Amino acid sequence: MKAERQTTYRIAQKQHQQALRQGVLDDASNLLMKEGPAALSMRRIAKLVGCSTMTLYTLFGNKQGVVDQLYLRGFELLRQALESVPHTGAPLDYVWALCYAYRQFAMDNSSYYAIMFANPVPEYTPPEASRQTGEKGFILLVQAVQGCRVVSPITQAESWDIARMIWATLHGHVSLALAKHFDEVTLPASLLERSLKTIFDTLLVDEESAV
Repeated sequence: MKAERQTTYRIAQKQHQQALRQGVLDDASNLLMKEGPAALSMRRIAKLVGCSTMTLYTLFGNKQGVVDQLYLRGFELLRQALESVPHTGAPLDYVWALCYAYRQFAMDNSSYYAIMFANPVPEYTPPEASRQTGEKGFILLVQAVQGCRVVSPITQAESWDIARMIWATLHGHVSLALAKHFDEVTLPASLLERSLKTIFDTLLVDEESAV
């Protein structure tokens, strides 16, 4: 019975730490985007969250640890968004759906997206292990691309190249939209669709089926 109580306590303690970590990451992300890198100190984060700096050091090690977890959390949220896209219908429709999900994630999670790609903390460089973890969601797009053509199948190497072209187009569009370089609400989406359609018609559609 005593061992069972200890196990229950450890589970509760772990759940509490996970919830605290998530709350810290969300608050730190918003602080970073509102006030810039200078505001992202352990003391300021602790005050914002309502805990001691010692608690933060225990959870993350140091400031670099906080930023690295923000980086990884952003990619984890992106991966979840992409994995939630139903893989039904034609392969090309699935690629379109992944692109829309990517754009929606970026617009809904601009603070995380900036940490992932905009380098708002100059002294932070993602470790190679974190970079590799961040690329897991990208593999979904690679696999989707590879399944598009039937008559002239796409090789694995080619699928990576095409997926990177699509990703670059999406990232460029999203970055401009988040930086408010588009004047209208509906125009950005239509521009993105036209850009992607050019890539898809050229590289993802079998010549025999192209209109």
